[in-house]
Amino acid sequence: MALLPALIAQLDSLQTANRIFVGFSGGADSHSLLHALVELSRTETLPPIIALHINHGLHEDANDWAAHCASVASGLGVEFHERVVSVDAGPSPEAQARDARYTVFESFLSDGDVLLLGHHLDDQVETILFRLIRGAGPSGLAGIPEKRPLGGGLLMRPLLGITRDQIENYAGSYELGYLNDGSNDDTRYDRNFLRHEVLPLIESRWPGYRSGFTRSAALNGELAASEHFDHLTEYTRYGGPYIPIDFRDAKGLHRALHGWLKAVNIPTPEFVALEEFARQCMHAQGDKLPELRVGGYLLQRWRQGIHVYPVDIDRDFDISCEVGGALTGRWGSIAWQEADMGLPAGVSIRVRAPRPGEVVSLGQRPRRSVGQWLQEAGVPPYLRGCYPLVQVGDEIIAIPDVGLVSDCSNLSLCKGGLVPVWTPPKIAFLN
Repeated sequence: MALLPALIAQLDSLQTANRIFVGFSGGADSHSLLHALVELSRTETLPPIIALHINHGLHEDANDWAAHCASVASGLGVEFHERVVSVDAGPSPEAQARDARYTVFESFLSDGDVLLLGHHLDDQVETILFRLIRGAGPSGLAGIPEKRPLGGGLLMRPLLGITRDQIENYAGSYELGYLNDGSNDDTRYDRNFLRHEVLPLIESRWPGYRSGFTRSAALNGELAASEHFDHLTEYTRYGGPYIPIDFRDAKGLHRALHGWLKAVNIPTPEFVALEEFARQCMHAQGDKLPELRVGGYLLQRWRQGIHVYPVDIDRDFDISCEVGGALTGRWGSIAWQEADMGLPAGVSIRVRAPRPGEVVSLGQRPRRSVGQWLQEAGVPPYLRGCYPLVQVGDEIIAIPDVGLVSDCSNLSLCKGGLVPVWTPPKIAFLN
């Protein structure tokens, strides 16, 4: 059954909640959701489950529906609360009912609580199509969010990837006695017209249309949010841009990555590829470095950030020059600055890429591999292969920005000398 896997996918959020509330109208969606959650609690440890029923008083059977929901909750062994709200008979009673409903939900949620609602994939499609007809922009066409803060807690819609038919099949298999509001079949209402007249026609021609709608919603959400992501950019000590990993789940990171790449004018990868990369970044162990290469750049997770690098980095350079002479290449650039102790200007040197297994002693510290020095200095792994070393004769004399060798037999340091400063290769398509 699709409902249980959908809940299991959110198990971490469910198990860490203080309480789990379920918006329970008594219809097929919310009844199936509540039932599946109780089924899950038989095999997994979950916090208390509480059913919330909002009685809007808009239907002549509203009180009977409330009594039915109370009976179902009792049979499932979960706590039940009913709240009666007042809705005027004036314009937009549906909108008033929705506002009243969410006000009640918010009043129940304290810090750490989770509210589950039974919106499903067909609800998502109907919402997007209805908003498209009304001329909504990217924010509206992002559809129904899977998660968002509400009150002191979190609102979750775990069934957004489940179709109405799958939910009704679940309800049928367990013989759930759910309520059926006859007004949902009245095609005089716009949403019902879409549901019963328009979408079946679309499905007859394009059976897989739902996946296209949901992908469009995700992309619109990222487009709407992209203007908020440019301020997320942070920089390493070497000027490399990255975005911190500070999101609840892979979908949030995926959305942020898409928006961030657009904000800094980097071509975005294919939707599925970026989605999988975000998943790997959220679940990778600390020593793993998930990466995604697209075109002329590479995304790589390192520590608690996702970094972007050009891919055409030179890792096999060896250049003869003099101390004080500026250098540049696909490995970056070298400049020089005065220091209390440094290298004498004009001395012949070589600037080259690191080689495997090289060790060196900097200052008075013990000998270590070049890779260990670079790791300690906070150089991202991808850049360590192009990090320039300064050599005199056959000895390494300096690692720019890291340190100088104090006991080189071919050259003595001098007061007021020069030290090398390295700038990594730039990403040409950044703003």
